[in-house]
Amino acid sequence: MITREGYKVQSSDQWKVVVARDVEEVEAIRPIWEQMQHDEPRPAPDADIDRYLSVVESMKETARPYVMVLYYDGNPRAMVMGRVEMRRVTCRVGYATILKPSLRCLSIIYGGILGQPSGQTSAKLLQELTNILKQGDIDVVFFKQLRLDSPLYHLTRTTPNLLCRCYSPVVKPHWQTRLPDSMEAFYKDKSGSRKRYLRRYTAALEKAGSGPVEMVCYRSEDKLDHVISIASEISAKTYKHALNVGFRDDYLTRSLLTKTAKQGRLRAYVLYAGGKPCAFEFGIEYRNVFFPEHIGYDPLLRSCSPGTVLFIKVVEDLIENSNVRVFDYGFGAAAYKERFGTNSWPEASVYIFAPRLYPVIINILQSSVGSLNAGLQYFMQKIGSAGWIKRQWRNLLQAKNPDSKCGVGR
Repeated sequence: MITREGYKVQSSDQWKVVVARDVEEVEAIRPIWEQMQHDEPRPAPDADIDRYLSVVESMKETARPYVMVLYYDGNPRAMVMGRVEMRRVTCRVGYATILKPSLRCLSIIYGGILGQPSGQTSAKLLQELTNILKQGDIDVVFFKQLRLDSPLYHLTRTTPNLLCRCYSPVVKPHWQTRLPDSMEAFYKDKSGSRKRYLRRYTAALEKAGSGPVEMVCYRSEDKLDHVISIASEISAKTYKHALNVGFRDDYLTRSLLTKTAKQGRLRAYVLYAGGKPCAFEFGIEYRNVFFPEHIGYDPLLRSCSPGTVLFIKVVEDLIENSNVRVFDYGFGAAAYKERFGTNSWPEASVYIFAPRLYPVIINILQSSVGSLNAGLQYFMQKIGSAGWIKRQWRNLLQAKNPDSKCGVGR
């Protein structure tokens, strides 16, 4: 058959689809998974098989694995890694949630499309996923942060039924910094004023903390209780905590941190001022890339920019004491990412809804709210008040917590 975009899908006798639906079946395809992951030009830690299985184990009461391997003429061409779970499709304007209905979802994890599928292979993958939606067990397929230049992203936006496709994906940049061999080289392309600001922030932080500024990198499993306690104390009083997206001391978080520490990949940084923790950044070192996963800082020290001070010290540690060559900032835009980033690409999360009444209604509601949100953001940017409104909204969310003394971000 020929898709609407001209990609040819071969007949079923040339294609073979194998689906792993439990841990034993996933283990059976481990060699194929590990080889495909090794061949990825931009591997993501979430797509590592051991990390995937750790997440599945932690969520075994609420989710089950779903891994699809696509073969062509007997050779594996692509792999899709996901989980079948109940997922809330959040409809939000700014930081305000309008509604969040639950649907039975096949969630494709970030980096969970292996094999660098061409247009033809992507068309076959999408055809198989669409067939799953037609069978009635799954209400929606969710792709987390697809690259906009990928054939699969283009197909998800153009191929599904008009009532089932996603109409309001939020496009966000994904920033990275390529780390040089020395801090001298890192500072080489930074302006003199920026370097003076960094020194000024450190001096101000020492004064505000009544003592020296020090950073400690914790990597061993026996230090996890200590660093989790610090992160929880800071994060529990932030606007992100009010949105239920901040650092959480739960079974899944502890399980992943423990697994990462056992693998020797954990880097949990804590910044101290006068002996008191004022910022943290936990991340995973994976294939010469550092992926921060949890960050936070004390906003009472916001004028001293503890997040920026910690970031510079983290970069220094990575350059001098690791094999890391890329700092990956993760999802979303931020001023500090643009200041220090050296390359970026656009990404967007995408839904495909099942051709049934309830999922279609949810799609219409989400698309309507998403369009309203995009229109408001465009208007605020045009009048130059988007940043100010976001800051005021965050302050309001923090103020709702009477013990709020902390914040997150840089």
